[in-house]
Order: sequence, then C-alpha cells, then structure tokens
Amino acid sequence: MKKTLNNSEASVLPKLQPFFPQEGMASVAFVEDCDRHPKAWIKGESSSCSVAEQEVASGPIIGHYTVVMEDIAEPLFVLWQAQNGAVLNRSSRSTAIAFDLSEACVGQLWTSEITVQVTDAVTYDTVVSGTFIQMLVTSDRLLERVA
Repeated sequence: MKKTLNNSEASVLPKLQPFFPQEGMASVAFVEDCDRHPKAWIKGESSSCSVAEQEVASGPIIGHYTVVMEDIAEPLFVLWQAQNGAVLNRSSRSTAIAFDLSEACVGQLWTSEITVQVTDAVTYDTVVSGTFIQMLVTSDRLLERVA
C-alpha cells in the first residue's frame, strides 16, 4: 500500500476549501466588555509586627484578612491559602489565619505568604493577590523596656 501520492495523482484530488471565509476576517479578537478591569487585594493585619515570646508560647498568632475587589461580578468563588498558617474559612471574603510560630526563636524574623484567588462569575477570569506577613519574635523583657 502506498502512503504518499505522486504529483499526477494529487492533481486529480479536489482542492480543500476552508470552512470559514477568509475575506473580512479580523486578526484581533475583541472582548465584549472591555471596560472591566477586575482587581483584588488583601486588607488586614499589619504586614510587619513584633510578637512577644510569651504570645508565641501560648498558641498560634491569629491575623484577620479581607479580600477587597473592584470590577468583579457576583457570585464569587474565593479561595484563601497561607504558607505556614491555617486558614479558618477558605471560601469567605474575610477570614482569620492562625500562624504557628512555636518553632520560632527570639530575634527571628518569621515570614509567611498569604494569597487569595477570586473568580469572576461572568467571565470566569481569576484574579490572584498575595502579600507577605512578617513577625519579629521578641523577648518579653525587651517589650517591657519599650513600653
């Protein structure tokens, strides 16, 4: 069985026509709602703070965060994530995050990244926003001198 056609056999075959008209085709796609510019950012506890050694020893440090949105259609799909932290409500606009600093030492600058992902209900576009949280673990005596 031959797998290729020679030139004389190929000229007998009908020429394939494209299934779409080539005249008047746009080379650029336009989005219907081009005035929308979805944005999201995280608002909440200070991104940098000091935490006393005694607070760290008593349990997780809790931070409260909210996603602020602009030009995003409802209903929303929200997903929170935290590096080195337990998100208490992953699909809410606002959540608390418990950071476990039990392994941190006095003088250590502890850093965690938190992110929120928001999906637009109309376009299904997803906006991801993130921020870093830094906590400096201080000795209780140092805080008494500062206060």
